[in-house]
Amino acid sequence: MQSLCTAFRTLALPLCKRSSARSFKVSRINGGVSHVRRAGSLAARDSAVPRTQAVRTSRSQTRRFDACPAAASADLETAVEDVAGPAWDNSGAYSGLASDQLEADLAEVEELTAELQQLCQALEVSRCDDTEVAALVEISRVKQRAELSLGNVAVFANCELSVDGLNAEAKQVLARTRTLGSKLSQAVQPHSLVLRLASDTLVDQYLEQVPEERFAVGHARKLRDLTLSLEEENLITALGVEGHSSWGQLYNSVSASLKCDVAGEQMGIAKAAGLLSNADAGRRRAAWEGIQAAWRTQEEAAAGILNALAGWRLELNKRRAAKAGREVHYLDAALHQNRMSRATLDAMMQAVTEAKGLGQRCLRLQAAAAGLDVLHPSDLMAPPPVLGQSADANKGALKLPFDSAIKVIADAVATVGPSVGSFVQDASDRKWIEGTEGDSKMPGAYCTKFPKLREPRVYLSSYTGSYQHISTLAHELGHAFHNHAMRDMPLPETRYPMNLAETASIFFETVVGDQLLSLAATPEERMQYGWYDAESAVAFLLNIPARFDFECALYEARGAGRVLTPEELRGLMTDAWEGRYGSTLSEQDSMFWATKLHFHLTGIEFYNFPYTFGYLFALGVYAQQETLGQDFHDAYVNLLRDTGRMSAEDVVAKHLGTNIEDVEFWRGSIRIIEAKIDAFEAALVESGVKV
Repeated sequence: MQSLCTAFRTLALPLCKRSSARSFKVSRINGGVSHVRRAGSLAARDSAVPRTQAVRTSRSQTRRFDACPAAASADLETAVEDVAGPAWDNSGAYSGLASDQLEADLAEVEELTAELQQLCQALEVSRCDDTEVAALVEISRVKQRAELSLGNVAVFANCELSVDGLNAEAKQVLARTRTLGSKLSQAVQPHSLVLRLASDTLVDQYLEQVPEERFAVGHARKLRDLTLSLEEENLITALGVEGHSSWGQLYNSVSASLKCDVAGEQMGIAKAAGLLSNADAGRRRAAWEGIQAAWRTQEEAAAGILNALAGWRLELNKRRAAKAGREVHYLDAALHQNRMSRATLDAMMQAVTEAKGLGQRCLRLQAAAAGLDVLHPSDLMAPPPVLGQSADANKGALKLPFDSAIKVIADAVATVGPSVGSFVQDASDRKWIEGTEGDSKMPGAYCTKFPKLREPRVYLSSYTGSYQHISTLAHELGHAFHNHAMRDMPLPETRYPMNLAETASIFFETVVGDQLLSLAATPEERMQYGWYDAESAVAFLLNIPARFDFECALYEARGAGRVLTPEELRGLMTDAWEGRYGSTLSEQDSMFWATKLHFHLTGIEFYNFPYTFGYLFALGVYAQQETLGQDFHDAYVNLLRDTGRMSAEDVVAKHLGTNIEDVEFWRGSIRIIEAKIDAFEAALVESGVKV
């Protein structure tokens, strides 16, 4: 079987015919155990807001759609009014928040935590090498059982809260999981510190009996010199529940209560954010202005949250730096979380900065297609215009029924392997996907999994049948397939970082987008799909880097002792947008620091650059499909399975045979994007657009 590594060496990247990606997700940790990816597009889909009880909408009148959506949209837009997605079914985990099994699992976590406290009391961190290996192994086994039950409850409660952000019972259960997670972490802290600080000999003996922890333990040992005393580490963990983590909860509570005035209509932030992809430019602008105005009323709270989060992290870095006798940079924690080196980040950002002109070119082409001199920030998630028709015709955008979208996605990814397409259909049939409507649902999308069931779940705040929502659905199903591919692996080996997490999701998006593009029969249809390639390029080459620039400036200012006012934060964000977008927008989004959930997450730092990493890496992986042919499926799955037990550099070296600390790797993916934008421009010219 030919490997991805062999294929990559022979691939002429500038000649690759297909590759694109269209949205990306955000992650967060519940109870220190469960990873949840909140998705959303760059402009607004992931601006945080909790949710209300969703109402399932009947789809009995919808029709299946098997051809190219662009070709059939005229038929669909008049025939399909109701395209909303289904409600998920999580009863396989628990029958409800008050179920006996859920309470039993929480009680088990409490019992196991007490047992772990007793077992860990016998450990002496100051005499690590005197520790009995058998005792360490026993603690590990008990800890895994506790994490399994705690994670299951946390995921269920978060799913309930996603559908109804005002669900007090769900909030209470999540609070219990956070408290239990903190107690569990403190109980096993001696075990963690012994494994981090002990000699290689002792650790090797331990890993012979617990091989599934080899990567996790080895990665943690890279922080040996930054490790504080047991008492200090436990104090940090304990204070984090009601201190550091509470800032993220506050942001969610504030955003849950916000109401927007959108052209005289009152609505929640989630509903308003959904209008940012509306085909009506006036409606988009009104939604954008409504969101801006709403957050202006809470800008002091949002500024306080950002200042507190950065201050906490910088102070912790100072303490660890003093212990290690070396500097700890504000990027170090994010790099460790993503299992990548600073050299890799610098190489990627160099290539991205070099490609700034390509991203700006995309915006100019989109403006030309829309008949505008320049775009407004509210246009960044706009659907493509329908060329050659009146402005009113552009309001009748594609609405693809949910069942039809599943079929389109399943048929597209089946080109990778029949089992991949079957997985997508199975996820729908088994009700693993939530896509109903609700005013107080959490905006955006995410994929999570029940650790006990080893089953993924996909959440969409809404499903309108738009291309963006089809793309987001494909993205989250890519995450779900990643989890599915690891379902038989030990849980410690299934915890992959955000940058590598985006590989499968963006891969799914790319396959679906290119499958649809291959069905386009006219230049106008090719333009429509090229529009989304341009949108993705803008997202990952301009918007994400602008977020990165803003956060760097924020941490530099806080490190210098400044507490930033809302006005100063608006200034930093304006500078960041101008630095990347240049003159391609009619104004900059100065309130982006408040409206964007990502900046206010507590479990992950610098939740931005991993997206661009995942986007560019996924393009490189996707480019292997034609070269490998039938061998690609196995090679691709093997790559996904290694993402939880290797560093980013090692995964790429093994499966692509190249060095991601070299800027040329990233330039290769940029060339793929450039070829897509060339095709987009050609389609515009063929369609009669003056560019």
